[in-house]
Amino acid sequence: MRIPNFRSEAGSILYKNTVGRRISPRVAQLLLQQAETVMASQPVHDVLDLGCGPGTVSLTLAARYPTLHIEATDASAAMVDLARAEAERLGLSNLTFAEANANHLELPPASFDLVVCNLAFPFFPRPYESMAAVADLLRPGGTACFTVPGARTWEAFFAVAETVFGDSVRVARPFLVKFQQAEVLPDALAKAGFHDVTETRTLLPFSFDSGEAVLRFFTELFHLLDSATPDMRAELADAVDRLHPNGFTMHYEAVLLTAGT
Repeated sequence: MRIPNFRSEAGSILYKNTVGRRISPRVAQLLLQQAETVMASQPVHDVLDLGCGPGTVSLTLAARYPTLHIEATDASAAMVDLARAEAERLGLSNLTFAEANANHLELPPASFDLVVCNLAFPFFPRPYESMAAVADLLRPGGTACFTVPGARTWEAFFAVAETVFGDSVRVARPFLVKFQQAEVLPDALAKAGFHDVTETRTLLPFSFDSGEAVLRFFTELFHLLDSATPDMRAELADAVDRLHPNGFTMHYEAVLLTAGT
């Protein structure tokens, strides 16, 4: 398994049409609910959407709350272009966009009341530096809200794959590393000086009628089976159907972390 290069133009379009359509919006609902809870409890005027991707969170916030000013940044220029184009299509004028690496956020200190980040943290190459930068950008009393994938994500699928391939399931290592990177977030927040870190874990179900449908899902999103032979694919699909004859449900574990300055 390999993680597509979402920073390229082709990768950005792939993300928008796959992860951005099937996974990110469902996780974003949890993040948006938390952002609204924060806004109900403290003044929020300026929001940073860090790792905005195609604008899943920032566009929704901008449409719901036209008095907010939202800065949306992403390391991918192609992602920023997608988000900007959608904002223009929707006629939203309370957003600004910028290409920015999470480790080099050239924004004024203490300029935001709220930072949101939907599923981008595992792609930050230096997470501790990034969280220190986020802390610096928040005003006193500000809040940061992150979603990351939990270690239980797709565990039912990996359990089936192990029955077929045994240790060979390690081909998924690049994918699993992203889960491990996500687990660093609470410590990175604490070391950056955040306090009152809270964590909520939600299992989001993804259901499929057949093993073939499961394989199509992973092939579309992450090119899981690019190197698999037709026989390997067939064996895996058969295993899903044999072990789950009435349909197969696996879960995406969405971890929501909220922290204050």
